[in-house]
Amino acid sequence: MPPKKDLSSDKPDIPRGVPGYKFVSTIIDDNPFRDQMPTKAMNRPGFGKLGKVAKIQINSHIITGFPTRDVFQYDIFIGNGDEKRGLIQKIWKSKAIQSKLGRGFIFDGNKIGWSPNDWAGELRVVVDLDAEDGRPPRADGKENKHHVKINKAKNGKVNLSTIKAYLEGTMEFDTPILEAINFLDHLIRETPSKKLINLRRSYFARHGEKNDRVILDGGIEAMKGVYQSIRMAEGKRLVINVDVSNSCFWQETRFDQLAWQISGTPDRNAMIALCIPPPGQPNTEPYLYQALRRLRMNKFTTKYRGQVDAGTEYTIKRVSHLNARTHKFQVKSRETGESRELTCAEYFKEKYRVHLDWWQLPLLETHKKGVLIPMELAFMQPGQRYPFKLSESQTSQMIKFAVSRPPVRREGIKAGLKLLDWPNDPMLGGYGLKIDPEMLKTNARILEPPEVQFAKGATAKPLFSGRWDLRGKVFLKPNTVPLKSWGICMLTQGKDLRPPVSMDQLEAFKKNFMNLYRGHGGQIENTNPPVIHGVPDTADAIQKTFQAAGNQVQLRPQILIIILPNRSNEVYLRVKRNCDCRFGVMSQCVQASAVMKNAPQYCSNVLMKFNCKLGGTTASVKTKTNYFPEPTMIVGADVSHAGPHLIQASMAAMTMSLDKTCSRYGAAIESNGERVEMITPDNIRAMFLPLADWWMKNVGEGKLPKHLYYFRDGVSEGQYAQLLRNEVADIRKVFYELGQGHPGNHVKITVVVCEKRHHIRFFPPSGPAADKNGNPMPGTIVDHDVTHPFENDVYLCSHVAIQGTARPTHYHMLMDEANVPVDRFEAMLYEHCYQYQRATTPVSIFPAVYYAHLASKRAEAHIDMPNTERVRIAKERLKTGREDKERAEKLKSQTEWPKLQPFEPKNQMGYGMWYI
Repeated sequence: MPPKKDLSSDKPDIPRGVPGYKFVSTIIDDNPFRDQMPTKAMNRPGFGKLGKVAKIQINSHIITGFPTRDVFQYDIFIGNGDEKRGLIQKIWKSKAIQSKLGRGFIFDGNKIGWSPNDWAGELRVVVDLDAEDGRPPRADGKENKHHVKINKAKNGKVNLSTIKAYLEGTMEFDTPILEAINFLDHLIRETPSKKLINLRRSYFARHGEKNDRVILDGGIEAMKGVYQSIRMAEGKRLVINVDVSNSCFWQETRFDQLAWQISGTPDRNAMIALCIPPPGQPNTEPYLYQALRRLRMNKFTTKYRGQVDAGTEYTIKRVSHLNARTHKFQVKSRETGESRELTCAEYFKEKYRVHLDWWQLPLLETHKKGVLIPMELAFMQPGQRYPFKLSESQTSQMIKFAVSRPPVRREGIKAGLKLLDWPNDPMLGGYGLKIDPEMLKTNARILEPPEVQFAKGATAKPLFSGRWDLRGKVFLKPNTVPLKSWGICMLTQGKDLRPPVSMDQLEAFKKNFMNLYRGHGGQIENTNPPVIHGVPDTADAIQKTFQAAGNQVQLRPQILIIILPNRSNEVYLRVKRNCDCRFGVMSQCVQASAVMKNAPQYCSNVLMKFNCKLGGTTASVKTKTNYFPEPTMIVGADVSHAGPHLIQASMAAMTMSLDKTCSRYGAAIESNGERVEMITPDNIRAMFLPLADWWMKNVGEGKLPKHLYYFRDGVSEGQYAQLLRNEVADIRKVFYELGQGHPGNHVKITVVVCEKRHHIRFFPPSGPAADKNGNPMPGTIVDHDVTHPFENDVYLCSHVAIQGTARPTHYHMLMDEANVPVDRFEAMLYEHCYQYQRATTPVSIFPAVYYAHLASKRAEAHIDMPNTERVRIAKERLKTGREDKERAEKLKSQTEWPKLQPFEPKNQMGYGMWYI
């Protein structure tokens, strides 16, 4: 029976992570397995042999000539060490410094420099920035002088031969190799960073081609540029990976025009209306003032009648709450010596004969003595990156701009190479570095696609098309318990209490939905579930649906269908929070517009998820290979972080296979601190232990698995050792506890890091290795020439790119106690991408990781902190950051993010596919 009381305030006292599992947390860092973990990734045991060999090009270029000159390394000390990056660059570019360095000196922008010249002693220089800019001595007597000291580093000389020794296997990776690679990285960046807009390893032309930029909503523009990165690769070589890069910048325009675009209003008068508080809320900050906060820290120049722009650059400290008529100051007359008060608008009119048309706009407060400048006299400097998360509209426009099919992307890379202009780069030529202008060619292998297994012996044979059809197919495993207790909830939109679809439309959808589910093998006992509509509050509407469904058949509801009136993320999260945390019931959201269309294909796509939430399985791969010769568990993990400039806890998720074929996965979630990538020991225990215990009881016949695959997403190469020492050691400890320390219960662990955020792309020639768009065939795998020189990694393109250029997934095996054969591992990676349970295409990344990504995103619905509190923390952090960055960082580390709201435990949702 469903509960009769209001559960809205209930927060069951149950353990976090997975619901319904009780344990006592005894976490102190006493893990004995940490010191037993490898300190580096394993070496490659061999190369794969499966598949047909095909010659393809990859967007990497071989370095054909090493620097022929000696390279000397120097330590550089500027000022007292606390100078900001902008000031450091200004000091370094001064005539006083540049005149002493000679040709070929490279500075890393921090504390290291390189030169082909050998200096015996110490170089000391005093840089007077006022004198450099032609300014007279200051009236207050303060000097703008900075001391620079350059010494030869302890190692003195960069030994580039160490790279060759490492690639030939005669030297272990150590500091000298890292120093040599660091120098080469800065060498290839030196010239383009001076002539182009530079963002890390990407470069953009200040005035590029028309097709290389597009104006987006909100005063920003997207630009195409070029990315380059140097790396050591298999085949005893160094390569430079070159790709198209896309990024967003503030428009190079006048600030009043920028403010208008940011406001999103149809005309400027409507924009000005947003400069006053909302009616009846005199103490509320005007909307435009809030929106313009994003302009902080951008650089601008001024230009107006009567003033010759000398190139003075200002930085925005903040957008003031004063406008040109409310900001007043004293102005002293040169003739009489008398002072009088003028407004900003009066001052510019009297002194420069400038009439301000948009005086109502807030002034820009600068870092130069707090000077305030009217927006219509300020011009955004070029190359100011837009660091914030894009809106839905901006994202859509950005995708259209950025996505390009392989032939177009190849041309974009060629344009990028022209921009880099390696043959005429004076630094490369000066040091003797030579690069092959042609893309690298390698032997890829194309693996055979598997068949997809459904019930009753039926299979789908996608071959190389990368898609199959559900028509006439029965799900491999339908819902195990007939659908008896369920309900439909139609949410309203705002104050409009009318249902988003008519009852006739709903009835047609329900009938089609049930018929299709039966056709796919679904068991439905109750064909007339209750329908709730006209309830304005989302939480109340879900509660009424939950109770109506349970009371109808005197049984706790199995699932609720929620019809959403729009795509509001806030409403979606509220639905999931109520269903997960208040009622512990599976929920399936559908859009009202889709209900009205009632398309069979849409219904079948929804039914794949619907069936999985009811304990079913859509399909599995039919394979000739026994991937799991011993009881095997697969775990996926991911940590998702808030978007740029958003203050929110990171969300950790772990998924675990729930059957012997590793088709179904349960998932657990938890908050993981702010922008913390490694999953904490507490969270590993809270998430992994209950899932592993469930696996033992329901899959392992009371025993631990013999083998664990741990697939981890989102970890950089510099964090590999940390991953092994932390997360893997914590998993090992949980296994030890579950196995009660018995040696026979040892679990062999294989650790694989999955990466999608890279710039490697495959370019097959037209023919059998390419699809109609020029993308590689699904199953294309590369383990030579661009992979690690010695470690065990591959690039696999397992999917068909619907639009744009396919991005392969990089799989890097860090540890393998099971000694899995290379061919078996590669085939498993590829074939399991065909059993992603909510799609009729192979996916681009291993499903365990894909599910972890979905679960970590869904964790937002479980955040146990009101939005008002998150806004308060953000405002406090922002205010403190302006005044004291060190204290702001301390506040960040001291912010205690609460644990996520747990699932209501009765249905044990965590052991099902609630996130799909």
